[in-house]
Amino acid sequence: MWAAPAAPLVVVLSGNPDAPFVRRLAAELSLFGYRVEVAGRSADDAELSTVLTRHEGAALISVDQGTQTAEVVVAARPGTTEPRRELERLDPRRRADTNAAVLAERFRARLTELGIPPGAAPASTQLPASQVAPLPGLAPEPERRLWLAGSVGASAGGLGALPEAALELRAFPVRWLSTSAFGKLSLGRAHVSAPEGNADVRLLAGGLLIDVYPVRGPVSVNVGVGALLVDAEMSGRAAPPWQGRDVSVLVPGAIFQAGAGLRLAPRVSAELRGFIGACSPSVAVRIAEQKAASFGQPLVGASIGVAVGVF
Repeated sequence: MWAAPAAPLVVVLSGNPDAPFVRRLAAELSLFGYRVEVAGRSADDAELSTVLTRHEGAALISVDQGTQTAEVVVAARPGTTEPRRELERLDPRRRADTNAAVLAERFRARLTELGIPPGAAPASTQLPASQVAPLPGLAPEPERRLWLAGSVGASAGGLGALPEAALELRAFPVRWLSTSAFGKLSLGRAHVSAPEGNADVRLLAGGLLIDVYPVRGPVSVNVGVGALLVDAEMSGRAAPPWQGRDVSVLVPGAIFQAGAGLRLAPRVSAELRGFIGACSPSVAVRIAEQKAASFGQPLVGASIGVAVGVF
């Protein structure tokens, strides 16, 4: 009896194995006649040739849709000691499925030139994109474009540390960039006193953020800048001849923030963030026409919370 040789194995590696682009690429390679394994790329997969050896494949494509690149690694052939590497740049003007088809065709042509043509896979093994499943292991992160984040923390800027709760709506136009709208409310009041009287101060803030994610995967790192408005509600009490009154002051500010997140599930991440900034002008608390305290220069804080992918 004669047995047909097994088709060459191609490993498709991605930080988001469930992305439509990755599934389409795997399906196109399967239709050409390659055996395809889709795997999630983790922080331990820095050396792609090691990943290729571990899977015992003929070649590997590592896809990074954030940078619109695909790194191709071909296993060392007889008579050579090093794997062959090439970098493909995807055309951002094309649709994702078109880029996947073009990359698969270039890959087939390149492997054929190197003496690794696709096998003649029977029709029953040619899988559509919807049936190409990632390997067990790292849970894939869906392309959730809208996230809702809640946190608790504290801010300080002249009135002492004030506990606060925050809510943020975060949108990802691309995987490595987010734009956010947020609001935060102090959970307590700062107390300021002087011989002539005292005042309670409560803060409400809201604004916009832009963050970039140099690292995004099971562990994510972000840095960003934002603009905000701070509303200080002040309620004063005084003994005669002074009179207490309630005032509200609204001042603009700017912040720089950095944070890290740990993915707990495909749609859930735990986050730790810190920020520093300033209000201009600062919020002044005056008792008997004298400044008893101020807030906002500088403005610092930290929070811990949870983010949930909405869709």
